[in-house]
This record gives sequence, structure tokens and C-alpha cells, in this order.
Amino acid sequence: MTNMVKRILVGLVGIPATVAFIFSHQLAFSALVIPLTTLALLEFYKLAESKHAVPNKFLGIAGSIVLQILFLMYTVSTPATAASILVYLTVAAIGFVLLTLASEMFRAQENALLNTSLTVFGVAYVTVCLSMLMMIRSNVNVSGFDGASLTMTLFAGVWMCDSAAYFAGLAFGKHKLFPRVSPEKTWEGAIGGGLAAIAIVIGMFAWLMPDVELIHALAIGLIIAVFGPIGDLAESWLKRDAVVKDSSRIIPGHGGILDRFDSMLFVAPIVVIYLVINFYRA
Repeated sequence: MTNMVKRILVGLVGIPATVAFIFSHQLAFSALVIPLTTLALLEFYKLAESKHAVPNKFLGIAGSIVLQILFLMYTVSTPATAASILVYLTVAAIGFVLLTLASEMFRAQENALLNTSLTVFGVAYVTVCLSMLMMIRSNVNVSGFDGASLTMTLFAGVWMCDSAAYFAGLAFGKHKLFPRVSPEKTWEGAIGGGLAAIAIVIGMFAWLMPDVELIHALAIGLIIAVFGPIGDLAESWLKRDAVVKDSSRIIPGHGGILDRFDSMLFVAPIVVIYLVINFYRA
């Protein structure tokens, strides 16, 4: 069975399942995000181990789950309790950083600076960024936005950007995009993927969130078109440094969770920043 066939078969199962979780309840969607984030963090720590680091995986995973639970509590909280949960989230994040450093003294491992840095960075890069999906999903009827519809639009945009970039690069690719990081990616592929992402996002907004102004649909399409490939390249860079092809083999034909969500690691937090700047200013 070829790799492309595996990818198609996984998509036939994975895409409907993802859509079902997105349009169900916030708790159901979070029940999908939290284990996926945990697996992705384990993959990141495995990459770190290939560089002779010894990240504190137990503490990293425990801290990641605690932070995600607090993110979930914030997304389902009332306005009266949201501020308190943000305080708990801040305290938990600071406590995690300090505990990671303090516990390293008792592990008796070499490269303490590298170990603690990668333990904390993994949670910041993987956990915090993917948890932004829960934040996006929780927004309901904010200036015409619907949380579930926006989340679905982001997934559709990222999927379309990746797929169109692959086929556009295959058909027209001549100029290398960033050969030091990913030798096979081309500017033609990136442009084709970006245009497809913008088109699908505008179409999804018109279908699912018709009350949102076109400028916001275009802006989010541009975020996916620009930051999706950057997220892809960033994860490729980490894998190249670790001298591995895939972060794992958990998804047939796709590699690991990090491989599948590399673009979303950049897209989701940038979209949250965009929403905060435009709709949540005092």
C-alpha cells in the first residue's frame, strides 16, 4: 500500500471524526485536543532526546495536562469566574517553570540547562499553542463569529493549504522555498497552497458565518496562508536537526501528531491574537 493511499484512508476516517468532535460540545472537543496534545508533547521530547538531552517528561506531561485543564475550565467558565481561572493559570505556569528547575537538581542528569529549557519549551510550543484551539472553539456569537464554525474553518484552511501546496509544487515547483530546512518545498507550492487556503476560508465564512465582515475572513485566510507554512517549516527544521523523517509513526501515511498539527501550532495562536486585538479590547 502506497503512502498516498494510507493518507487518503486515514483522511476518510479522521476528517469526519474531527468534524464530529468540533461540532459537538466544548467538552467533547477538549477530550480530543488534550490527548492529542499530550502525544505531540511526547513526540517533541523524543526529538529532544535525539540531541542527547534528557527532558523531564513526567513533569512536562503533568504540567501540560494541568495547564490544559485550566484552559478548559476557562473556556467553559462564566464571566464572573473567568478572571480567577486566569490567575490560577498564570500561577500554574510560573509554578511549572520553577518546579522544573528545582527538580532538575535531584535528577542528577548532565546538561541541566538544556534539559530544563527543553522541558519548559516543549510545553510552551506544543501545549500552549494547541490549547488555543480550545479557546477558539469556546467563542460563540462574538461579532458574528461562531466558535465551532471558526475552528472548522481553520482546519479546512490548513488542510487545503497543505494539500494544494503539495500538488501545486508537484506540477509547477521550480524555485526552492527554504532548501536548508525543507529541500522539497517550493515557492510555487507555497503560493498555490496560500491562494487555496484564502479561497476556502472565504467560502467557509460565507457558508457558516455570513454575518462576519469579508475583511476578517480575508485576514484569517492570510494568517493560514502565511503562518501555516512557517509552522510546517519550523517543525521540519526541528526534525532535520534531530535527523528524523517523522516525529513518530502513530498516524499511517502522515507520521506523528506533530507532523499533522505543525501548521496549526502557529495558526491557532496567531488567530487568537487577531481576535483579541480586534474584538476584545477594552
